[in-house]
Amino acid sequence: MTSNTGLFLKEPLVHELAEAIDGMASMGESNLLRLSRGVIRPLPGGNGPINTRRMDEMKAVLDVLQSALLVDQDDDKKGEHRQERLEVAREFAQGLLQLFNDEERRKVAAPILGELTSVIQMVAVEVLEIRSSRAIRGVLGIASAN
Repeated sequence: MTSNTGLFLKEPLVHELAEAIDGMASMGESNLLRLSRGVIRPLPGGNGPINTRRMDEMKAVLDVLQSALLVDQDDDKKGEHRQERLEVAREFAQGLLQLFNDEERRKVAAPILGELTSVIQMVAVEVLEIRSSRAIRGVLGIASAN
């Protein structure tokens, strides 16, 4: 994605991330609305459609990550596994610190970090576009195009 040849990957990635973030926010707003029995209302443009398939896929990914980080209670080597996972997490954190503290490594990673920043900004803009267009449609009473 840091070159023109990888640019075709960026747009779908941004779109998928923006839809996922909007879906998660909408799910949270829906739950808040339900739990508060309508007292706490979502902001204009919120509480949009939720793609249940995408939410199920995200839940599956989070379940895999959670199972990788948690230690099974029945495991005899519970402490050993926990120590190994903590060691991996420590090494990862040290690598990140070295990346940010070492001038040479920062220069090498600068294109990737710049591209990451660009993707984050594009996702934020698209989420705002999704929610603002939904809010405007709601104010004008126009049915959703989704």
